[in-house]
Amino acid sequence: MGKAEDIFERINKEKEVAIDSFIADRESESLFLDFKRSADNGDGVKLHSKDRENLAKCISGFGNSEGGVIVWGVDCSSNNKDNADVANFKVSINNPQRFLSWLEGAVSGCTIPPHAGVKHFSFCLQSDGSKGFVITYIPKSNSAPHQVILNGTYKDRYFIRAGSNFEHAPHAVLAGMFVRRPQPHITHMFLHRIVEPPENYIYIDFLIKNIGSVTATGVYMSEKNVFTPGPNCQRGFSLNDMKTWDFAEFPYGLSAITKKDVRVAPETIISPFTMNLKLLPPFEKELFIEFTYGCDEFPPCKFQIKKSSDFIQNLYDILTGGSTPEEKNKFICELVI
Repeated sequence: MGKAEDIFERINKEKEVAIDSFIADRESESLFLDFKRSADNGDGVKLHSKDRENLAKCISGFGNSEGGVIVWGVDCSSNNKDNADVANFKVSINNPQRFLSWLEGAVSGCTIPPHAGVKHFSFCLQSDGSKGFVITYIPKSNSAPHQVILNGTYKDRYFIRAGSNFEHAPHAVLAGMFVRRPQPHITHMFLHRIVEPPENYIYIDFLIKNIGSVTATGVYMSEKNVFTPGPNCQRGFSLNDMKTWDFAEFPYGLSAITKKDVRVAPETIISPFTMNLKLLPPFEKELFIEFTYGCDEFPPCKFQIKKSSDFIQNLYDILTGGSTPEEKNKFICELVI
């Protein structure tokens, strides 16, 4: 998971708490984050032309770079006392779900080629269900370069993200984009199942999906730095599909990489291994496991399973008590997120 996607998922999980944190911490705009105040706060009958232009510029700039997130509904002007571009205060969007639908309808007409990976979500203020925020995620594009085609200030321009600004793409950078080969793009997923008491085993299948437009080779995933929450807890692995993967075990982890003749087609999902986790009290410390995955021509990505001893105790109580399957599944999902 890249930095932009991390930000997007954090806001999706924390909602208004994340917005409040940005403002309290005076979060600055960055390579991956941009705050936008709607030109009319969503009061019009359609997306304001200024908002449409800003969307097009962001799609071009973030899509031609490493991706990024737009937070619609936060002021980030540089009129504060130290003249810094930081999150200042909320300027919430009226009817955020409607504003989201306008953004969705505008995406395909912003750039050429259109960026198919753009996605949005909205949420309302806790104090006012009619107002809120819209978050736009623009991943790095395999179809770059993207040129703005809207009539207006940015028409026919190519942008890249440089620090906290969008800049015109220099000729050399633009030329490189036109000859850049498409690359694979992989992400991780999970499946889980539970073995009922007295075993109390949780099985988690680790999956890798190629969401790029070309085949992937040298796909790998490794696990290291394992710390279980108590002396009676156990962590083990079962290896999947020995014809596809080469495995290596180390004192503090496990590594899997696809065999040399294996190619993973776009939209294909493969699974290197399944982790089995046995939980028995006492739970004295946090559960921590770190994973890394990637492939040829795609940079390494990391994710962690990190949960406090209190969370593990609650999970154990849910699994061993009279909880419904839905409650158990909810906690297992929270374990791996």
